[in-house]
Amino acid sequence: MTAMKRLASVALIGASAMVLAACNTVSNRTVATPQGAGHVLFEATAFTETAPVRVGWVDTWQEEEYSRFAGKGAQAEIIYSVADERDSVVLDFDMTLDRVIGNWHAGVSLGEKGNAEAPLGTFQYQHFAKAGRACVGFLNEWDYRVGDRQLRPAKVLFGYYCGNSGRSFSRGDVASLLSDIWIRDIGRIDYRFTPRLSLASGARPSKIGNLQFPYARADRFTDADGERDT
Repeated sequence: MTAMKRLASVALIGASAMVLAACNTVSNRTVATPQGAGHVLFEATAFTETAPVRVGWVDTWQEEEYSRFAGKGAQAEIIYSVADERDSVVLDFDMTLDRVIGNWHAGVSLGEKGNAEAPLGTFQYQHFAKAGRACVGFLNEWDYRVGDRQLRPAKVLFGYYCGNSGRSFSRGDVASLLSDIWIRDIGRIDYRFTPRLSLASGARPSKIGNLQFPYARADRFTDADGERDT
């Protein structure tokens, strides 16, 4: 190898290392999300007088937000994950209802399952009880990218709600609760989300519970005709 080629190889390796370092710097950013910048809104009566606690995970392909709502003896924890606006990015998500519930409440006795319609679409839900309180776990995923052979979603929301008493929730109660969950600005036509990397400038918060961000990792895919979108 000539000296010129050696210099070119060293320069290429150095440039590649810098790119990889930059990618690693941008990824894995867990940040404290300002109250006014949160995505998930929960308008249940119990939470009208309290502000949620929020933690976010941000990179160039996705953002995932954890929100904890508590008030008047009730509590809910919700995780919302959204992929970048590029059509070739989806979420590789494999949580099931029992895993959603076990994520926060391991070993509880699981009850009846069902589906409920809400403004965000069709939720799966499952009843359970915790410390004498009636609770319900829920899961929704939407915005499927049709070019993805696995038909994976670009948006996922899951969590649970525990009431302030042992009174079980009727089907109507569950539908009403899930109808109180909103995503800020979700009503815009053709809404797509670009991760807000500016949030990554905030200090890394302490962990809450058993957070393992991100639960739904973003993934690039090759569409059905073999071409990758840009």
